[in-house]
Amino acid sequence: MLTISQAMEQLNRGEDFYIVLGDFLDEFYRQNSSTRQAMIDEEPIGHTRVRREHAALFAASTHKLADDYGLAVPKWVMDKKYKLTEQPYFDCNAKGNLRLLFMYKSPAEFKYRNLFVDENFLMRV
Repeated sequence: MLTISQAMEQLNRGEDFYIVLGDFLDEFYRQNSSTRQAMIDEEPIGHTRVRREHAALFAASTHKLADDYGLAVPKWVMDKKYKLTEQPYFDCNAKGNLRLLFMYKSPAEFKYRNLFVDENFLMRV
């Protein structure tokens, strides 16, 4: 079982954000409810090399997954260190109309943190 804390540690070691997130999501979607809760409960700590927007994306993803699956939202995801305050983040380095689309479609858990992504950001195929 890959926890959100372990996934953040992989990022801290320099692994690719989208691969780590994908691996975590694949694991999360395979589990039962109690295991899913255990996967998100522990706050990632010591992630000094993780880009601020990636840490915020992990917090937003955790928040969204908890809401979508009826899990308790871990308190750590609401910490202000997981919220971008200086400048918004647009996934895919979006420009122009794509930015507008992301601003409209981005789930609330992401918008709250000043993150703008596609509505299907957490979908796996």
